[in-house]
Amino acid sequence: SSVAFRTPEAAALEGFVYAAPMLRLAALILLLFHSLPVVGQTDTVWPGPPAQYSAEDWVARWPDAEAVLLQPAELAVLRQRALADDPALVDLTRLPETYPVERLRQQIEQLLPGAATPRYRAGGALVETADLERWRQAANLDSLIGDSIESAWALLTRRAAVRAVPSLERIHADPQQTDIDRLQESALFPGDVVAVLHSSADGRWRFVQSENYAGWVADGVLAQTDRATALDYRARSDRMIVAAQARLAYTPEAPALSELRLDMGVRLPEWQNWPWDRAVNGQGVMAAHVLQLPTRDGQGLLQLRPALLPRSQASRIGPLPASRANLLRQAYRFLGERYGWGHDYGSRDCSGFVAEVYRSIGLTLPRNSGDQARMPVHRRTEFSADSGRAERLAALAGLAPGDLAYLPGHVVMLVGFVDGEPWVIHDVHEGRIAQADGSEVRFAINGVAVTPLRPLRTLSGLDYVEAITDLQQLLPFSAERH
Repeated sequence: SSVAFRTPEAAALEGFVYAAPMLRLAALILLLFHSLPVVGQTDTVWPGPPAQYSAEDWVARWPDAEAVLLQPAELAVLRQRALADDPALVDLTRLPETYPVERLRQQIEQLLPGAATPRYRAGGALVETADLERWRQAANLDSLIGDSIESAWALLTRRAAVRAVPSLERIHADPQQTDIDRLQESALFPGDVVAVLHSSADGRWRFVQSENYAGWVADGVLAQTDRATALDYRARSDRMIVAAQARLAYTPEAPALSELRLDMGVRLPEWQNWPWDRAVNGQGVMAAHVLQLPTRDGQGLLQLRPALLPRSQASRIGPLPASRANLLRQAYRFLGERYGWGHDYGSRDCSGFVAEVYRSIGLTLPRNSGDQARMPVHRRTEFSADSGRAERLAALAGLAPGDLAYLPGHVVMLVGFVDGEPWVIHDVHEGRIAQADGSEVRFAINGVAVTPLRPLRTLSGLDYVEAITDLQQLLPFSAERH
């Protein structure tokens, strides 16, 4: 998730990433330079900053942005099609009772780091062959015998890292850039259901399969249960969806639930018909939703407990209406959040960002940007090596807010157009500026930002538009177009 910007002067940098603290300064700088041509292969002229800085301003620019484009029944059909047809997703209800050992071995080995690509620890120490062998031994592959194993099941009790190896050690492609941990894969969230397929040699980690990813999760975050209970919980979890980010009520009587963080799109069942006069963990329920939260008992087994989500927190019963306005509002809730490779740092990366936005309207996306780019069930536009810049620009002009554009290793979401120029929101780590004299300035965006699309360049030097491989349009168009 790395991009670069082209601009004639490095002074314009702050205008490209207009987070609130620098907004006025950024606008002033860009207004000074907006009439200058952009250096390089692009034919665009820097358009200057838009007058719109909020999600509501972008909503106002798009005709019929509030239109609900997919009804709940249509979303359910689309979701089932995705689970059936997308190889990057797994329908847990159809997961076999016994799991093929060879398939499991391949999944584990695919994540293990190899010797072909140098990796480093913070400070510059090279990851050695002995480290690779130690992680392989920790993965306990020798215990995988026979043709199949019986799956176990569990629910997540809190947000947890999904790792490439059963360890919290960190390694990096560049010893000077320690933000990106190459052993960090993804995250799972409270209430997520997983099939537990394997244990590490020390028993402290479990290799799990979720709906959109597989990897190692610490055993202490898993509440073990049976298949029927897990799938029943999952079926009921569409009732209460966190629309932004929220925390449960402070609960000294239940420390495991106290102020537990819930991320965007987390689905949890509400405890139906809870008596209004029956307190939960010492607090009345009249100003809160009573949720069923998975916790662990002393043996690590599932225990469903009531927990209070204050009604002041951003949540709703069921997904948000599937409108472009809601996609914009949800995306803007992350504006300025720090970038987190593989959901590291309690945040998210480019593909995790768009997946959580769409999860809040009821759609499940694959975890990684490459798999998202190839999603077979939505309206996909695929470009070949022969596709020219004009063809890509024409396709971009037909996008609407919330539509996605994919480059190798990155994804951006359209927010709208200013004087015909597309603007996007994306979660991005690194960028570069190619200056008029040919020199280059590298810089860190390291977060969610709104930027123009056409002046961007990739780190490999390609014009950003020319690097786009796929467009994905997950919502249909309303009757009125921009």
